Amino acid sequence: MFILKSTSPRRIQILTDLGFQFRVEPANIDETQNQGEPPLVYLERMVHSKLGSQGNENNLYLAADTIVVFQNEILHKPMDLDDSIRILKTLSGNKHSVFSGASLRTNSVTDFFYEETIIEFKNWTEEEIREYILRCKPFDKAGSYGIQDENGPVFSREGSYTNVMGFPLRSFFSRSSVWLPFWGRS
Repeated sequence: MFILKSTSPRRIQILTDLGFQFRVEPANIDETQNQGEPPLVYLERMVHSKLGSQGNENNLYLAADTIVVFQNEILHKPMDLDDSIRILKTLSGNKHSVFSGASLRTNSVTDFFYEETIIEFKNWTEEEIREYILRCKPFDKAGSYGIQDENGPVFSREGSYTNVMGFPLRSFFSRSSVWLPFWGRS
């Protein structure tokens, strides 16, 4: 059995489009960043926390998380409209990194991996930012935006599109020997 430890609609859609049959069993964890915790340390800690330590050795478990990093600071999911405006104003006209990390566990072996994509934002006015937020409601997204949003803030991208959506697909594919036995199986 393939178990996805995430309720992200984008991760679920990517895996469904690939033909995976899986069960969704999210972990309810505290996602608070520790003071002074570097972004990639935080990312790995979140992924391992979501993965948990319990499970059936006959199952494949997948946990993932995505962070948006600007000037070595994580821009988490917005708390409200004002926070969303603040985040998007910060990113407007600038480049930032999106890191998606994931971990696969089968038997007692756990493999953590991640990818980085560089995103450059359009230079937006506050009016354009507000219109985008009201139209797309990006409150469940790291950095307060979705790369897939029509007329969104992304000007250019260097790296994987699916990574920005929340899944390091290229790195996942390179681990096919781990997940292939579970592909198409329920």
